[in-house]
Amino acid sequence: MNYLILLFIIFIVLLFLYMLALAFQVNVKKHSIIIKEMKDGEQFHVFFISDIHRRKIPEKLINSLQGRVDIVVIGGDLTEKGVPIERTKANIRQLSKLGIVYYVYGNNDREIGEKQLNSMLNEYDVHILNNTSTGIINGQSIIRLVGINDGFNGRVKIYDAFQNVSKDDIIIFVSHAPAFFNNAKKIICPHLLLAGHLHGGQIRFGPFGIYENGTFRQKENSAELISNGFGTTGFPLRLGAKSECHIITLFGKVDENN
Repeated sequence: MNYLILLFIIFIVLLFLYMLALAFQVNVKKHSIIIKEMKDGEQFHVFFISDIHRRKIPEKLINSLQGRVDIVVIGGDLTEKGVPIERTKANIRQLSKLGIVYYVYGNNDREIGEKQLNSMLNEYDVHILNNTSTGIINGQSIIRLVGINDGFNGRVKIYDAFQNVSKDDIIIFVSHAPAFFNNAKKIICPHLLLAGHLHGGQIRFGPFGIYENGTFRQKENSAELISNGFGTTGFPLRLGAKSECHIITLFGKVDENN
């Protein structure tokens, strides 16, 4: 009996260490989508990272992405209560090495104080998408990045966010929570929708978890990405829902007749 108890304790310890290791993995997932409104041969590369929380972004990851992305999008929960300010600053500084950074609020971010958070973001010229949009010239196309406030601690004004969107724009919609995807699609169908928040359930047993695992769902001329996120909330443990960040490439279909 004592032998079985010992085996059980060893199993629990090993499982805990395995889950801890999974929580600190670095997995860069690559996705691509053909956009018919983009010119032949045009490409646009988005690095999307959400739910960083307490994690420190490794310099090795940043070095591996240098020159490979056009913009960085932070999908909320950059930080939370109890995270050292210098760690959050260091993460922003690391991401800003890759290019212009855009950000939407997450439900935990304001725990450190909105004024303090905005000050850090402004220090590194991070563009806050708070029920607003911004246009990015990419070759002959206009990429319109649309972002909304966090629906848990802020007021979402989704119609305001889409106010300056043109039907000719390539539209990327960013929300911390995917619950707002359908609201966005009622206004105009974005070409790419990005969100995190759910952590893939963080701990899953096969197909079972609090939330569904992260997904990249591609449809004709559009795609939806719900990320498992880079960090964790609560205990730094994962199982069956790998930590992840993403490179999404939008490109025009090459005319094979030329």
